[in-house]
Amino acid sequence: MFGQTVRAGALLLVAPAPFADGITGALLLMAASGLGSLGYSLQDGALSGLLQAIVAREKRVAFVMRLSIARQVGLAAGTGIAGLSIAWFGSSASAVGFGAMATASMILIWMIEMPDRQNRSSPPKGVLASSREALAYLAENPTCLVASVTVGVSFAVIKITNLLLPGFVVRALNGDSSLFGTLEMVAAICGTAAVAIASLPRCIRYIEKHTLLLLTMTGFSLVVFSLVTTPLTAIIVYSLAGMAWSVTRSAANGHLLSVTDTDVVGRVQAFTTLLTGLFGMVIFLMPLAMPETAEATLYLVCGIAVAIAAITLRMV
Repeated sequence: MFGQTVRAGALLLVAPAPFADGITGALLLMAASGLGSLGYSLQDGALSGLLQAIVAREKRVAFVMRLSIARQVGLAAGTGIAGLSIAWFGSSASAVGFGAMATASMILIWMIEMPDRQNRSSPPKGVLASSREALAYLAENPTCLVASVTVGVSFAVIKITNLLLPGFVVRALNGDSSLFGTLEMVAAICGTAAVAIASLPRCIRYIEKHTLLLLTMTGFSLVVFSLVTTPLTAIIVYSLAGMAWSVTRSAANGHLLSVTDTDVVGRVQAFTTLLTGLFGMVIFLMPLAMPETAEATLYLVCGIAVAIAAITLRMV
């Protein structure tokens, strides 16, 4: 509920941005982006914890793999609907509309959750208290700690691509928004198909044992993508990379939940989501720290860093 409320507020901050002056508009958009990320992190951790708490340990990896397919479809549908809304009604009206929808969803969540809240014998623990408990649990369970960091690094790959792809398309490939959209669409379709195949029982057993190997391959996929110079090659490489990213992200999340005790899985997942957010903060500061560095170089550096992180985690 709190995460949904924060996301609704972030959407409403976008609405006045086009009518404000340059600095004020930029601040509004940055605040909206930060709040949106925070709300998503809190909500994703809470929902994942609730879902995984009712799924048997031996079925969690397969469950997360299949759930990620639904998420991919939802992201694709939401992106398409948002794009059409902006084209037809404008950005401000769309932000207000989606903010109202998010608020209505929050009210429905509150109504559904009310009976449970009334029967609760003790108040829920806050974010900081839950994070402390999760950190203490991870410190006592190195396997869970490695799995948690693996999730953070795998999600960081997605953040890297979201940050660098627009500039890479313009400056390295001499493309425009059409090429950017094509790359994202192909990666999403191929990623969804790859996860669907990987969720088959025969594939699941292999993936569970080689999550860090998949993460290493994901890092090298960024390195390879940094070297492409033509749109066609970029589409081919980005589609293959999208398959690796999607499978690795789902497998890492499922592995974490399979090695975590059920009574703390929600708190560990929420803490892992916050850890992912910290990685994201570092990544999104790269353009400020290295303003003259080309996106291709940043892709190369990030890919090597991801691969080194994966190899280090294998050695722990």
